[in-house]
Amino acid sequence: MSGHTSSTKAVVFALGSNLLITIIKFIVATITHSAGMLAEAIHSVADCGNQIFLLIGNKRSAKKPNELHPFGYGKEEYFWGFLVAVLLFFVGAAFSIYEGIHKLFQPSELQQIKWSFIVLIVSIVIEGKSFHVAYSAFRSSNKGIGMYRALKESTDTNLFVILLEDSAALIGLTFILISTALAWFVHPVFDAVGSIMVGVLLISISLFMIDELRKLIVGENISLESRNRFKEIVAANPVIHTVNFISAMIMGKSKFLLVIGVDLEDEVSASSVEVQFEKIRKELCGMNPDIHSIYFDVRDLKRNPL
Repeated sequence: MSGHTSSTKAVVFALGSNLLITIIKFIVATITHSAGMLAEAIHSVADCGNQIFLLIGNKRSAKKPNELHPFGYGKEEYFWGFLVAVLLFFVGAAFSIYEGIHKLFQPSELQQIKWSFIVLIVSIVIEGKSFHVAYSAFRSSNKGIGMYRALKESTDTNLFVILLEDSAALIGLTFILISTALAWFVHPVFDAVGSIMVGVLLISISLFMIDELRKLIVGENISLESRNRFKEIVAANPVIHTVNFISAMIMGKSKFLLVIGVDLEDEVSASSVEVQFEKIRKELCGMNPDIHSIYFDVRDLKRNPL
């Protein structure tokens, strides 16, 4: 299964799960008068909106290049992912904190609390399955590196956002489960505390997402490790005297542009350079199929542009 298909599957699965959970949470929040459950219901509404945004971005980023956008629309997915991060921040986090502070000063006894526990446990099971789907797809495309580094280096917005979103949902549900138990056995004020904790969690996740997506929108380079591997291949070519730099810019859908600055050996013919550059292109694209285009900044040994 391709990374693109896997990420779309993860988004669709998460959307279906959240629609079911949202309906159940609103019903139970109405029955129990729980601020924590209402915060979780609003969180789930935001999640559904997030997944719709991701699907829109996924479709728009697949549009073919044209004269106005010769490198395609790949970065569309970063824009829509950025909207997801902002939506999660303002809708989910702001409402959770507001509701928590309101109930902090006016705590009320929870009613029909058994329904809260039933819904929380069922929600954890459903969110756990959604998380497993997203996590499996994410790890299959980021093998051999640690989780934090994989998140920092990921260029697949769908998987990146869904994984963080599902992680936040699982942690948030755990917070609410604990705070609901404390509100029942100790004092109703813990219901408000749980709502505030969910809000703080969402703010933290949103800020992390916003920062990572900002870098991709601006134009982030590929890893130094990848550039060094490319440099070894280019430097081994017979017409190359020196590799001055290798720079790249992520263009969305894990595709990137590659710019290679080189000094050529003396007295090489134009036809030879053309043949060898095509050989370099094939070698690099064979090593990494995510290369969209390769451009050469060519100089002679006196640093004159050719």
